[in-house]
Amino acid sequence: MNPVKEKADVLLEEKLCDHCLGRQFAKLGYGLENYERGAIIRKEADLEESDFDPENVPEEAEFEGSNIDSSECKVCGGLFARVDEYAEMVVSSFDRYELSTFLVGIRPPESVIAAEEDLWEDYGVEFTEPVKTELSRLIGKRVEKELGIEVDFERADIMAVVDMREGKERIELQVNSLLVYGQYNKYSRELPQTEWHCRNCRGDGCDECDWTGKNYPTSVQEIIQEPFMRETKAIDAKFHGGGREDVDARCLGKREFVLELREPIHRDLDLEALAEEVNESEDVEIFNVRPAGKDEAAEIKQKHADKRYRALVELEEDIEEESLEKLQEIVGEVKQFTPNRVQHRRAEKVRKREVFEIEAKKIGEKKIELEIEAEAGTYIKELISSDEGNTEPSVSDILGTKAECVELDVLWVEK
Repeated sequence: MNPVKEKADVLLEEKLCDHCLGRQFAKLGYGLENYERGAIIRKEADLEESDFDPENVPEEAEFEGSNIDSSECKVCGGLFARVDEYAEMVVSSFDRYELSTFLVGIRPPESVIAAEEDLWEDYGVEFTEPVKTELSRLIGKRVEKELGIEVDFERADIMAVVDMREGKERIELQVNSLLVYGQYNKYSRELPQTEWHCRNCRGDGCDECDWTGKNYPTSVQEIIQEPFMRETKAIDAKFHGGGREDVDARCLGKREFVLELREPIHRDLDLEALAEEVNESEDVEIFNVRPAGKDEAAEIKQKHADKRYRALVELEEDIEEESLEKLQEIVGEVKQFTPNRVQHRRAEKVRKREVFEIEAKKIGEKKIELEIEAEAGTYIKELISSDEGNTEPSVSDILGTKAECVELDVLWVEK
């Protein structure tokens, strides 16, 4: 029993265009379009699997099919005769966008999907390819040729969904974000990482925030994204930082970030020039700017990056320089209950963190400077103050006097 010939014989009794006939054998042979498979099936009386070869394509084989008017096909109803038309619709929809990769999706008429499923139910799905797959491939090839850009199945710049349903024929664009990787330093002690909406009005504007809707005039995100938004004409942006420092802490350790620019019109950017523009700011400087991979934002946010800090600490009572040696007792595991200052946004629990190194020196009466290297997620201010006993051990407890971190700098962030 020859299953290929058996299936072909019964399908030849159906009113199918060469595309829809050949598509039932799409997994057989290489270097063939489905309409060529259809033509081979009509030509070969004793069809074998080996007959699906480019050398066997009849000279009279045509894209539109040579056996019937394609509009009479019981499955596609003539969709394949309109491939060029749909391709031009896609090309036109890309007019305002700068892109180098794309993908085509298909939304066929419900009648076509139903007819194809009926055919599969009657004759099986062995060797077959869905009509959506073939239409997507054929339209994609024409767009590639017309615009000189490439199909990308992983993360195309834009996906064009061709809606072929009666009365709804149109192109829907799904524009992927443009992702830019970089590292930043923050030199201000009055600058949040991201836009901070007024707690009172939640961004609407009120007397309390002087009708700005914000607690702070700007942020690291806003300073960085402004020139990128202008050049890309993106509708919005998201800032994915590898952790964040407090508003009053400087970051000197080049913290990683990914800037996500949503639905950009332009993608071909002079990243060096944009970085130079950002770096005209006195408060923020960015480094190592480059295009980001599709998964980098998630990877950066999930990264467990250790850090090194410098802290200026004021003591309630003066101490001797020698007393600072006792701070080595902090090296090792510390236990931190959720700090009072973040309990409104953090789960209440005890966190165990590792302190790897601590260096201390006296810099004045009732003043010391610390350098602390610690595991990601360590609350450094509370490690110093004890936060009313929520952190053990702490600088305050070990020195036997109240200690307060008045200035904090992030010196190094693990990459």
